[in-house]
Amino acid sequence: MGRPRIFFGNQSRAGAPPNWVRPYYTEWSGVIGGRIRRLRQSRGLTLVQVAGQMTRPDGGRYSHGYLSRLERGWASAPLHFYLSLADVLEIEPGRLLGPDDCQVEASEAELSLLACLREIGLAPHQALARLLGPEHAGVPPTSPGHPQGPLS
Repeated sequence: MGRPRIFFGNQSRAGAPPNWVRPYYTEWSGVIGGRIRRLRQSRGLTLVQVAGQMTRPDGGRYSHGYLSRLERGWASAPLHFYLSLADVLEIEPGRLLGPDDCQVEASEAELSLLACLREIGLAPHQALARLLGPEHAGVPPTSPGHPQGPLS
């Protein structure tokens, strides 16, 4: 049975035990784990598929349970794990472990535009090139297809 746990005023959030009771969870692990989950899901990979593609230095395999704990922030891994994971996800390790500079607020209109572009299979840079015309799409102004013709 054991002794009942006694919590003092050091609560990390309402109803949750204090951080010293949760020794394996860290804020950094939660941030990196969430990023790992988003990258994995955006590629349509399952935990089992990712675990199957990664090899430990001793030749063994990582379990999908270990990857799940990492994604939830309840485990930390050595650097070689994150480097191997970046290879599996086909990204630069800096994107996996670096700052969240790319996470900016987007308006409802911007999100709708991105959803529409994804639905029709058009990348944002391709849509911009079509909107701006051939002079901004990398087509030289002296080409026969340019509306103004060759420059003098």
